[in-house]
Amino acid sequence: MRRKTGKLFDSNFKFIIAEASSQAVMHLINRLFRKKYPPDTIVEVREPKELTTENPKSGDLGEIFTDMVITLSSEDKKDTYLIEAQIKDDSEIMLRIFNYSVQLAMKGKTVSEDGNRMVIEMPSPAVVYLETSKTKDFLTIEVRFPGKKRVVYKVPAFKILEHKASELEDMALLLPFYLLKIREELKKSEKDPVKRKELANRLKCYVSEISEVLQKSKKNCYITGKDAAMLQERMSSMHSKLYGRYKEFRESNMTLKQMYNKSVLKKLDDAEARGEAKAVKAEKRGLAQGLTQAAKAMKAAGETVSKIMEYTGLSRREIAAL
Repeated sequence: MRRKTGKLFDSNFKFIIAEASSQAVMHLINRLFRKKYPPDTIVEVREPKELTTENPKSGDLGEIFTDMVITLSSEDKKDTYLIEAQIKDDSEIMLRIFNYSVQLAMKGKTVSEDGNRMVIEMPSPAVVYLETSKTKDFLTIEVRFPGKKRVVYKVPAFKILEHKASELEDMALLLPFYLLKIREELKKSEKDPVKRKELANRLKCYVSEISEVLQKSKKNCYITGKDAAMLQERMSSMHSKLYGRYKEFRESNMTLKQMYNKSVLKKLDDAEARGEAKAVKAEKRGLAQGLTQAAKAMKAAGETVSKIMEYTGLSRREIAAL
């Protein structure tokens, strides 16, 4: 179950970065790496990179996949960043990042005319911890060379849950993972209905806070309206998978669904005013189709009508017609 949950977070992180607007990704990079890229910066997001590496024991070649590789370009420079998402502390993460970085750098190596000198440019890496972590603000590897020469390779670590939601306004792409704020506590006391109710009330407050931060982020141009709708959809989906089986969390789940539905409807109204409603209507149809498919799957699995209604928001009549 833990592996499946980890994949849930990892896939959502990759989806969010890949689907986000250039302006949202740029502001995330600015905050993570303390940069000041201007609004006209060209942003290229490359999805998980497939790299070939050699197994140190067997010598066999295998494939590894990075998380997100992001390039920011202007007239006079081009910078590459590698962002790795991590759900738990892992002593091997530094070695993986170092390996990824070297492999990426080798793709753009330059060699002198006489072949005696090679230059590789390492990307700037960072680790984003989606849940609680004991990691310090920097992870380090000390590389020692002959002659007592050494280089310290430092990777900044950003721990989402150590910040208030209001502090993430300029990096709103990370807000969906704020839903993990109560997950560990719930795992320890999920059989206690009183504790579940307390945690559900706390999560409801977090959801309201996240909604306010999203609106401020959009207002201040850290993200676009499309980004906000995408993030709300991700939060609704993650909430259902994490907390949907607990009745105490029904209210916060419905709040998230309403947030997304209202956002899609607003996009539809705005687009119709500009005569561009076709794409947004298709998005709305896609949402409805997704809920219908989920309901069919749950019905086939023998879930009760009440549970299907809770998870999908469909009416009893709509479910009966499937």
